[in-house]
Amino acid sequence: MYMTEEISHEINELAIRSYRLQRTREQLSKHNIAAAILTDPVNIRYATGSRNMQIWTARNMVRYAFVPAEGPVVLFENGNAFHLAKHLETIAEIRQATSLEFGISGERFAQHAGRWADEIIDLFHQTCGKGARLGIDTGNLMGILALQSRGIQPVDAKCALDIARSIKSADEIMAIRSAMVACTEAVTAMRDALKPGVTERELLAILNKENIARGGEHQETKLLSSGERTNPWFTEASDRVIGSGDLVIFDTDLIGKHGIFADQSRSWVVDRCKPSDHQRRLYAMAHEEMSFNASLIRPGVTFLEVSQQSWRVPEPYVANRYAEIVHGLGLAGEYPLVYYPQDADQWQYSGHFEENMVVCVESYVGAENGEEGIKLEQPYLVTKNGAVPIESYQIEEEYL
Repeated sequence: MYMTEEISHEINELAIRSYRLQRTREQLSKHNIAAAILTDPVNIRYATGSRNMQIWTARNMVRYAFVPAEGPVVLFENGNAFHLAKHLETIAEIRQATSLEFGISGERFAQHAGRWADEIIDLFHQTCGKGARLGIDTGNLMGILALQSRGIQPVDAKCALDIARSIKSADEIMAIRSAMVACTEAVTAMRDALKPGVTERELLAILNKENIARGGEHQETKLLSSGERTNPWFTEASDRVIGSGDLVIFDTDLIGKHGIFADQSRSWVVDRCKPSDHQRRLYAMAHEEMSFNASLIRPGVTFLEVSQQSWRVPEPYVANRYAEIVHGLGLAGEYPLVYYPQDADQWQYSGHFEENMVVCVESYVGAENGEEGIKLEQPYLVTKNGAVPIESYQIEEEYL
């Protein structure tokens, strides 16, 4: 039995579903949205607990959910897949979805969009009455045009769902810990296989195999690189053969057990060789940045304050800095984001950290036009006393 199986036995999935639906309804009400059409499979999963081919349905609008602030939830399911959600107490009714995809409808696309809109409007008026506001999280243009032509002006519901997802219940936190333990076990297996002669893709395949074996689902990126390919960041795994003394850096980016985004980054020297002085300096800076920025996070501190007070990246490494300092973690990489001071004027929004947020603190250190770079990332739980690390693979203390 894997360690994660023991933790999973204690997780109350029914309580998680109840909490998430309640959070969804609360935020819809706060945003003056009477009901939302959810088409993003992550939001459907959050509000109802149902899933079906999550990657494929992320790019094909073939299933959606009607979630009112008050009233019964209706899931519109794809094909003959009603059985996948029949056990869910969050869903009052399952109907056949009307797909809004040209490849499915062809020249009848507009006709089917009209049929979709008519059914949505009828359900909306029956549940919420006329004059209420209907929200949509991610829009399909033909569907939105069909609603507008029938007198419905949909509003954005994505903000309500993002905020709802940002505060975790005790059961959700336990599920996140379970997913991170599974992720760490998968990372450990990958580390054990890291020997000279293995390719980047072969190494990444081990991570995916071990994630799926532990109840995980898929990987959102292929961010693993070695040697000279470690700088700049965002280089995907290749068929490069890894050699002794090479630096290997990666980001797990796994959709793991319970659908949790199990996210951590580590950097290793191959063959357990001692790092060079240059590698050691890079690692020490990345570790200092991550630890310092995590120390700033506590309830009530604003996102802008963390940005302004964040660890100052030395000038040679500013150009290759990571995309953000902090991002939320849940069923995906989530709200909130904290940006570097150089980017704050353009991108930083208002808001503050709250207890029971789960966030990842990021660092990438690699000089512009440099030969190597270090990537570290650590998930944290925001407690009343500050940010506390969540289970993850060890930091290489000897590199410091």
